[in-house]
Amino acid sequence: MEREELERLERRVGSLERELNLVKIQLMKAKHGADDPAPVGQQKEKPHVNKSDAVQLAQGPVPAKSNAEKPKEAFDFSVERWLPKVFLFVLLIGSVWGFMAASQNGWLTPGFRVLTGAVVSIAMFILGERYSKDQRKLGITLLSGSIVLAIITLFSANILYGFIPGVVTNLLLLLLILTGLWVSHKHASQLILCLIGVGAYLFPFIFAGDARSEWLFYGYQLLMFFVLVTFSTWKRYRIAWNIHYYLLYFTLFFFAAFGVGQITFTILIPFAIQHAYILLLIVLNRNERVSAEMIPAVVSGTFILLALLNDLYALTGIPLYYYAIFAAVYIGISFLEPAEKKKTKDVLLVLGFLHVLLFIFGWLDYDWTFILVALQAMALLWLAGKRKSHISLAGSIILILYALLGVGFGPSYDFLSVELPIFLIVFGYLYLLDHFRKTGAAFSWIPVILLKSALTIIAFSFVMRATDFTVIGWEYTPRTTAFTVAIAILSIVYLVVGESRKDAFYRWAGIGFLALALLKFFFADLVFLDFTIRAMILIPIGIVGLILSRILYKKR
Repeated sequence: MEREELERLERRVGSLERELNLVKIQLMKAKHGADDPAPVGQQKEKPHVNKSDAVQLAQGPVPAKSNAEKPKEAFDFSVERWLPKVFLFVLLIGSVWGFMAASQNGWLTPGFRVLTGAVVSIAMFILGERYSKDQRKLGITLLSGSIVLAIITLFSANILYGFIPGVVTNLLLLLLILTGLWVSHKHASQLILCLIGVGAYLFPFIFAGDARSEWLFYGYQLLMFFVLVTFSTWKRYRIAWNIHYYLLYFTLFFFAAFGVGQITFTILIPFAIQHAYILLLIVLNRNERVSAEMIPAVVSGTFILLALLNDLYALTGIPLYYYAIFAAVYIGISFLEPAEKKKTKDVLLVLGFLHVLLFIFGWLDYDWTFILVALQAMALLWLAGKRKSHISLAGSIILILYALLGVGFGPSYDFLSVELPIFLIVFGYLYLLDHFRKTGAAFSWIPVILLKSALTIIAFSFVMRATDFTVIGWEYTPRTTAFTVAIAILSIVYLVVGESRKDAFYRWAGIGFLALALLKFFFADLVFLDFTIRAMILIPIGIVGLILSRILYKKR
């Protein structure tokens, strides 16, 4: 094997020397042609380089092929990649069936079965190391299979037959995992690392369930999580990282819900430690792409912790200090992260504001919370404009809509103390959004027609709530007519604003409100009014309409 490698290396060195000589000759010819120009009428010959030679020069020397070495076809690559895995799977299934048949017929003793599994695992490991040099796909497959078979054998020796105690089992399992990490690092294989994670998480689940030790299980799971997630982060193995992260979710929940564990404060501790460690990795990692890949894990962890807290404190309610701690951590990390990690900063900021919102709901009365929610939306919009963050903008829109919907139902008894401040904040919110759009600092893509439409809807809602507060306690007839008068007044305001600003949108909005007021008056209010009230309403409307028509449609 070493002799073949030496011969191959000598052939590559010889090929490299020939290519360098060719380059030197071509450079000398080119230099000679530049120094001695050809006579007039005589065409100078340029050094000719074949296209294949140019490709070889760009890609590097190509070793000379012997007669025995033939170029592989495209189909051979697929065979080399998938065929070993298929045969390994068939071998493992056949071995399991064979051991089951031998166990049923009493042909093999338990000790011989465990010994056979250990010997086969070692043999596969040795063959995998040997073939990994020339046939990498086959070698990696054998190495992965050896780790899996070793974990299965260890499980049989401890759980099924009781040959080795629990402490020895844990030590051997740690040794297997460390060996797998070394092999994965040596051969740069993510597949091996993924299989290690499956074995490392699922095996101690069975073992801890048999030993009936919650703390042993949680401690071991966290240790495996720290080792495997850190190694995956270091090696930039995205698939392995997600497998190791979400497998811990599965094992913890399965152990607590269906195993010997319970949904108590104890299970909250490993989840909180896992979440804190992911936040620490985000802080320590300066690469935005790596940190952004961890954001789905952070978001899912946030809602899992909230669900656990809600389950644990279902009767008394979640203590407010949990919300305060989470909000401080998320917002603090968001401001500590550098400016280039924009996406990470935005998501953490929104999560922090979410916990501030939950803190407000748990601390204040129901009605007053909407004022703070609206203020929170304003603050989040300001930060979104400074950071040019679309995520924070979406979060602020959700908060401002929530505040509006919170005061939009029911009677307006608290209009002056609750609803009026919220409407003023909403108008300021739209003004701030328009400011960022006009200055070009952020959100220049937002069309002005959208902002005008939103402002019109908010203004209409404000007029209706103010009218409702004014007519509370009135009888039906004047109460319903008051809304018609309010809409008519709003239409006049819009027509005046549209004319003063020469804005067609406000003009058409005013005309639309006027049409709505007239339709409501004739089809809903007129039948309940006597002739005196009809005249008192229609005459002013007619006079105002003539004046506006004169102003809007006079000849230029």
